[in-house]
Amino acid sequence: DRDSGDGAGVMTAMPWTLLQTAGLDATLEPEKTGVAMVFLPLQAAAARIAREIFATAAKAEGFTVLGWREVPVKPDVLGTLAKQNQPRIEQFFVQCDHASGDDLERELYRLRRRIHRAQVSWQGATAIAQQLKETYICSFSSRTIVYKGMVRSEVLSQFYLDLQNPDYVSPFAIYHRRFSTNTMPKWPLAHPMRLVGHNGEINTLVGNINWMKAREADLAHPLWKGHIEELLPIVNMVNSDSANLDGVMELLVRSGRTPLEALMIMVPE
Repeated sequence: DRDSGDGAGVMTAMPWTLLQTAGLDATLEPEKTGVAMVFLPLQAAAARIAREIFATAAKAEGFTVLGWREVPVKPDVLGTLAKQNQPRIEQFFVQCDHASGDDLERELYRLRRRIHRAQVSWQGATAIAQQLKETYICSFSSRTIVYKGMVRSEVLSQFYLDLQNPDYVSPFAIYHRRFSTNTMPKWPLAHPMRLVGHNGEINTLVGNINWMKAREADLAHPLWKGHIEELLPIVNMVNSDSANLDGVMELLVRSGRTPLEALMIMVPE
């Protein structure tokens, strides 16, 4: 519609000063707290079930659920198409007393994959089940957070009021404006992804996806203690080339590789 844009987003360090005023009962401890940026279904019943799935999965993995925060937004600045498809945008907070640092990031990754599996396999009313599949976690980390959407560059900070807040402080920002090539514009496919902002089109995409799917049966690493199948599938034909790149990079990094090693493995000379 010449107004919605293909998508834009920014990844920053966690703005703890801002989030401490989120209205939660608990005081956030940065070294123990994970924050998920979530696109929830618009339908109230589906959103309620989605929140229940988040809480159930978190408790099953040994996390303490701290609560939810509704992210302040200004829908009036969105283009027509973006406004029609705008999700509920909320943040989910958990506390972890059994891991920290890289181990906590790994545990949050496992929790995110568990939540995803529960959402897509939910058995119930067809209309709600379809809505649940639209739930998307932009980021789930104790270190970084992603604000993104189906917006043009200049609209991003107009839409997300947090980005105008002087308490939002970060030592870095990774910004990306999307130009969609092999997938249509969607809120979840705006960049950055959870680790990368990728500019360009991967013309060997189908081959890469097929090779990765072929390898999934043989994946193993002692860090996952025999439960690596809980993370599958890593790639998906529905995702963009950048989303699949990010998914494989995330698996490698959470399995102990450095970001540099992971990129060199995925993009050889």
